Amino acid sequence: MKCLKSTAQTKYDLRYHFVFIPRYRKRVLLGKLAKTIEGMIRFCCQIHEWEIYELAIQKDHVHLYLGTQPKWSPSDVMRRIKGGTSKKVRELFPTLDEIYWGSTFWADGFMVKSVGEMTDKVISHYIEEQRKSWKETEGY
Repeated sequence: MKCLKSTAQTKYDLRYHFVFIPRYRKRVLLGKLAKTIEGMIRFCCQIHEWEIYELAIQKDHVHLYLGTQPKWSPSDVMRRIKGGTSKKVRELFPTLDEIYWGSTFWADGFMVKSVGEMTDKVISHYIEEQRKSWKETEGY
């Protein structure tokens, strides 16, 4: 396996692809706002020791491909990123109040997909082979 990381008792390679949007999917992620959000996301990932593989900010959504430690669930990651940037963005860009009358910048929810080198088929085949091998050696 490639690029396994370690903690005291765990070997892992957890990677996620996230997509999330501003409320109402408004096309506001441009210019200075987009650069500011990118910096905030990179800072959040740095302090939590998450590795960014790719980050792309489009006009109306963000793609984030990152690696985390096993202690972080995908919802924890999004809570930190979206929660940490939402309030600060509203403070730094008061003109957004005209568009976003509520207290949050980001829409509820997100899309997440785990990413890895192995497909379902490869993993299923590996487990099946392990089961067969175990049955042969144990006589079951």
